[in-house]
Amino acid sequence: MKEKLKFIIFGILGGLASGLLGIGGGLVFVPLLTNYAEYSQKEAHATSLGAIIPAGIAGALIYNVNGLNNLADSIYLALGGILGAQIGSRAMYKFSNKWLRKAFGVFLLLMSIRMVLK
Repeated sequence: MKEKLKFIIFGILGGLASGLLGIGGGLVFVPLLTNYAEYSQKEAHATSLGAIIPAGIAGALIYNVNGLNNLADSIYLALGGILGAQIGSRAMYKFSNKWLRKAFGVFLLLMSIRMVLK
C-alpha cells in the first residue's frame, strides 16, 4: 500500500503542475519515477505517457468549462501530438537510458532558462 500511495502522490504533483502551469505531467513524472521509484528512463517515459492522458483530459475539461480552452486548436495539437508521440516512442529504442536521461535533463534546463529570461 505504501508503494501505491507514493504513486498517487506523484500523480497529484504531476497533475497539479499540469493544471496550474500548463506543463506536461511528464516534466514531473519522469524525474520522480527515475529518482524515487527506480524506474529506468525508458520505463519512466512510457509510464508517464499513460498517466498524462487522463490527467490532461481532466485539466482540459475544467479549462473548457471556464471558456479558456480553444477546442479546435487543441484538436490540431492532439493530432500532431499523436503523430509525434508515435515517432518519438519508436525512436526511443535507438537510445540508451543514459543518453535519454541526459537529453531530458538538457531539455529541462534549456526550457527553464528560456522561461526565466522571457
